Amino acid sequence: MRTHVELRTTRWLWHREPSRLTQVCIMTDATVPRDFEQQLSTRLGNAPQVAWLHLSDPAVTHGEWLTSREQAQHHARSPEDPLEQAIDPLPRDSRLLLCSEDLAGLEWLGGVLGQQVFFAHYRPEAEPETQLDAIIATVEEVLRASLTEKWGDSY
Repeated sequence: MRTHVELRTTRWLWHREPSRLTQVCIMTDATVPRDFEQQLSTRLGNAPQVAWLHLSDPAVTHGEWLTSREQAQHHARSPEDPLEQAIDPLPRDSRLLLCSEDLAGLEWLGGVLGQQVFFAHYRPEAEPETQLDAIIATVEEVLRASLTEKWGDSY
Protein backbone atom coordinates (compact mmCIF):
# COMPACT_ATOMS: atom_id res chain seq x y z
CA MET A 1 0.00 0.00 0.00
CA ARG A 2 1.43 3.41 -1.01
CA THR A 3 1.30 6.35 1.34
CA HIS A 4 -0.29 9.69 0.56
CA VAL A 5 3.14 11.33 0.24
CA GLU A 6 4.24 8.80 -2.38
CA LEU A 7 1.08 9.43 -4.38
CA ARG A 8 1.73 13.17 -4.33
CA THR A 9 5.22 12.80 -5.73
CA THR A 10 3.92 10.87 -8.73
CA ARG A 11 1.77 13.84 -9.80
CA TRP A 12 4.73 15.44 -11.59
CA LEU A 13 8.01 14.42 -13.16
CA TRP A 14 10.96 16.54 -14.22
CA HIS A 15 11.87 15.65 -17.80
CA ARG A 16 14.62 18.29 -17.44
CA GLU A 17 15.46 19.63 -14.03
CA PRO A 18 16.04 23.36 -13.68
CA SER A 19 19.39 24.99 -13.12
CA ARG A 20 20.44 28.52 -12.25
CA LEU A 21 20.61 29.14 -16.02
CA THR A 22 16.97 28.19 -16.64
CA GLN A 23 15.03 30.91 -18.44
CA VAL A 24 12.00 28.87 -19.55
CA CYS A 25 10.21 25.94 -17.94
CA ILE A 26 7.94 23.99 -20.26
CA MET A 27 4.99 22.52 -18.37
CA THR A 28 3.00 19.74 -20.01
CA ASP A 29 0.20 17.45 -18.88
CA ALA A 30 -1.40 14.16 -19.88
CA THR A 31 -3.10 15.76 -22.92
CA VAL A 32 0.29 15.89 -24.65
CA PRO A 33 1.28 12.40 -25.87
CA ARG A 34 4.60 11.00 -24.68
CA ASP A 35 5.87 10.49 -28.24
CA PHE A 36 5.25 14.18 -29.01
CA GLU A 37 7.09 15.14 -25.82
CA GLN A 38 10.02 12.94 -26.86
CA GLN A 39 10.16 14.59 -30.30
CA LEU A 40 10.05 18.02 -28.68
CA SER A 41 12.82 17.06 -26.25
CA THR A 42 14.98 15.86 -29.12
CA ARG A 43 14.44 19.14 -30.99
CA LEU A 44 15.31 21.21 -27.91
CA GLY A 45 18.62 19.44 -27.30
CA ASN A 46 20.30 19.83 -23.92
CA ALA A 47 20.02 23.59 -23.48
CA PRO A 48 20.38 24.41 -19.76
CA GLN A 49 18.13 27.44 -20.31
CA VAL A 50 15.11 25.15 -20.71
CA ALA A 51 13.62 23.02 -17.91
CA TRP A 52 10.62 20.75 -18.33
CA LEU A 53 8.02 19.59 -15.83
CA HIS A 54 5.24 17.14 -16.69
CA LEU A 55 2.13 17.09 -14.48
CA SER A 56 0.18 13.86 -14.68
CA ASP A 57 -2.94 15.26 -12.98
CA PRO A 58 -3.02 19.07 -12.88
CA ALA A 59 -6.55 19.24 -11.42
CA VAL A 60 -5.67 17.15 -8.36
CA THR A 61 -2.33 18.93 -7.97
CA HIS A 62 -4.13 22.28 -8.14
CA GLY A 63 -6.58 21.17 -5.46
CA GLU A 64 -3.74 20.06 -3.19
CA TRP A 65 -1.92 23.35 -3.72
CA LEU A 66 -5.07 25.36 -2.89
CA THR A 67 -5.60 23.30 0.26
CA SER A 68 -2.02 23.93 1.37
CA ARG A 69 -2.48 27.69 0.80
CA GLU A 70 -5.68 27.67 2.86
CA GLN A 71 -3.92 25.82 5.67
CA ALA A 72 -1.04 28.29 5.54
CA GLN A 73 -3.50 31.15 6.15
CA HIS A 74 -4.74 29.50 9.35
CA HIS A 75 -1.38 28.50 10.83
CA ALA A 76 1.50 30.73 11.78
CA ARG A 77 3.97 28.29 10.24
CA SER A 78 2.70 25.80 7.68
CA PRO A 79 4.87 23.33 5.78
CA GLU A 80 5.55 24.28 2.19
CA ASP A 81 3.43 22.55 -0.44
CA PRO A 82 5.17 19.62 -2.25
CA LEU A 83 4.63 21.29 -5.65
CA GLU A 84 6.18 24.53 -4.36
CA GLN A 85 9.14 22.51 -3.13
CA ALA A 86 9.43 20.78 -6.51
CA ILE A 87 9.49 23.99 -8.55
CA ASP A 88 11.44 26.05 -6.01
CA PRO A 89 14.75 25.46 -7.89
CA LEU A 90 13.36 27.45 -10.84
CA PRO A 91 14.79 30.96 -10.91
CA ARG A 92 12.02 33.40 -9.92
CA ASP A 93 12.49 35.36 -13.14
CA SER A 94 12.13 32.28 -15.35
CA ARG A 95 9.04 31.99 -17.51
CA LEU A 96 6.54 29.14 -17.65
CA LEU A 97 5.52 27.87 -21.07
CA LEU A 98 2.28 25.94 -20.65
CA CYS A 99 1.78 23.30 -23.32
CA SER A 100 -1.53 21.44 -23.21
CA GLU A 101 -4.67 20.68 -25.13
CA ASP A 102 -6.47 22.29 -22.16
CA LEU A 103 -4.43 25.40 -21.32
CA ALA A 104 -7.01 26.58 -18.79
CA GLY A 105 -6.18 23.53 -16.68
CA LEU A 106 -2.58 24.77 -16.25
CA GLU A 107 -3.03 28.55 -15.97
CA TRP A 108 -2.94 28.46 -12.17
CA LEU A 109 0.73 27.39 -12.24
CA GLY A 110 1.81 30.99 -12.74
CA GLY A 111 0.49 31.80 -9.29
CA VAL A 112 2.48 29.15 -7.44
CA LEU A 113 5.76 31.08 -7.35
CA GLY A 114 4.76 34.10 -9.45
CA GLN A 115 6.44 33.42 -12.79
CA GLN A 116 5.20 34.94 -16.03
CA VAL A 117 3.13 32.53 -18.11
CA PHE A 118 3.19 31.92 -21.86
CA PHE A 119 1.08 29.49 -23.85
CA ALA A 120 1.68 26.84 -26.52
CA HIS A 121 -1.61 25.16 -27.35
CA TYR A 122 -1.22 21.47 -28.18
CA ARG A 123 -3.72 20.46 -30.85
CA PRO A 124 -3.95 16.71 -31.49
CA GLU A 125 -5.42 17.24 -34.96
CA ALA A 126 -2.50 19.41 -36.12
CA GLU A 127 0.41 18.12 -38.17
CA PRO A 128 3.05 17.10 -35.56
CA GLU A 129 6.02 18.65 -37.40
CA THR A 130 4.22 21.98 -37.84
CA GLN A 131 3.22 21.94 -34.19
CA LEU A 132 6.78 21.11 -33.09
CA ASP A 133 8.06 24.04 -35.16
CA ALA A 134 5.49 26.37 -33.57
CA ILE A 135 6.35 25.29 -30.01
CA ILE A 136 10.10 25.61 -30.66
CA ALA A 137 9.48 29.10 -32.07
CA THR A 138 7.53 29.98 -28.92
CA VAL A 139 10.37 28.69 -26.70
CA GLU A 140 12.83 30.83 -28.69
CA GLU A 141 10.55 33.87 -28.41
CA VAL A 142 10.23 33.45 -24.64
CA LEU A 143 13.99 32.97 -24.29
CA ARG A 144 14.61 36.13 -26.32
CA ALA A 145 12.16 38.10 -24.18
CA SER A 146 13.80 36.84 -20.98
CA LEU A 147 17.33 37.63 -22.14
CA THR A 148 16.34 41.05 -23.47
CA GLU A 149 14.70 41.92 -20.16
CA LYS A 150 17.84 40.91 -18.26
CA TRP A 151 20.56 42.26 -20.51
CA GLY A 152 18.89 44.49 -23.05
CA ASP A 153 19.89 44.10 -26.67
CA SER A 154 23.51 43.38 -25.74
CA TYR A 155 23.16 39.64 -25.13
